[in-house]
Amino acid sequence: MLLDIDRVISTDKQDSISSNVLAPYSYLAQLAGNNNNMRYRFLVAFNMRFFKIDNTQVLSEIGDIIAIFHNASLLIDDIEDSSELRRGHPCAHTKYGVPLTINSGNLMYFVALQRAITALPNLWLELQEQKGIGYGQSGTDLTVVNPSVIECKTNRILVDEMLNLHQGQGLDIYWRDSLHEIMENLPTIEEYLSMVMNKTGGLFRLSVKLLALFSPSPLQVETLIPLANLLGIIYQIRDDYLNLIDERYFGMKGVAGEDLIEGKLSLPVLHCLLHNEEKSALHYVLLDLKTSEDRKNDPDSIAKAILFIKESGSLKFTYDLLQEYVSKALQMLGSFPEPDDACKLREIVVSFSNVMEP
Repeated sequence: MLLDIDRVISTDKQDSISSNVLAPYSYLAQLAGNNNNMRYRFLVAFNMRFFKIDNTQVLSEIGDIIAIFHNASLLIDDIEDSSELRRGHPCAHTKYGVPLTINSGNLMYFVALQRAITALPNLWLELQEQKGIGYGQSGTDLTVVNPSVIECKTNRILVDEMLNLHQGQGLDIYWRDSLHEIMENLPTIEEYLSMVMNKTGGLFRLSVKLLALFSPSPLQVETLIPLANLLGIIYQIRDDYLNLIDERYFGMKGVAGEDLIEGKLSLPVLHCLLHNEEKSALHYVLLDLKTSEDRKNDPDSIAKAILFIKESGSLKFTYDLLQEYVSKALQMLGSFPEPDDACKLREIVVSFSNVMEP
């Protein structure tokens, strides 16, 4: 058998990615989500309200890139949380193994990055030929901006947000896995919100920053980042709340109180610990039941812990904070020029507050 080693070593161009290597990602990506494609809806609504980009291909490409980043992060997140179900189905790592799933998730981060720094500048070049479309961050005519600038800006945006994501996720993991050691020095609510802004807010900020590259509007992207940050925080607070009270959520996750089973410091859990130092049903679940498997096998203790969180007022605190921040987001939205009370973005923000009271 003759080996054509010269052919092998003569190129640094990668072969197409094997479907076997992509299998964990492909499996997760085809599962229907439980949030009605919220991130793409947010992208479209933010564009309608602020950026006015009249090109469906641009929106679709940015939406696809963000979806790849999001789904890849879920592969890793499910491993880090020892989750068994995602979107009501077995997690990818339970089907394909942890090593291949980690590799698939990491690979798709780079696939998304490569696609972004290739496709977005190419799209920008196509739009350069169309008159009347400006460059959002500088307000200059498209013809005076080199497309390599778009590539550099895109790369910087994505790398910055991946750093934010991993910093936030890392803190979330550290607080969970070091709870015994940090019980005397728990994070504050403000520190928790900062973590969430990094971990969850990034995909909201990505929408804003990438849209700004193509926008004919002179609006400065920096003025929109606080709103995107707040929406990311609202989204996570809502998720923390529903994790403990919503039976539909239990169906998608397979268990009630998944955050408790994981030992995670969600907002209601953290608030409850900060305001109840004495031994309680919550302390028992988090400190005496040593592993997520122990907690999963003791649903009665989980139910008692959830009841304690409710009776302590921490669910009410979380609900009230959610409503307060939704109101703040609506005020921020209305403070921009040409407010539109009927805009889609406003509808999305209002929908975040539509949860049952504790």
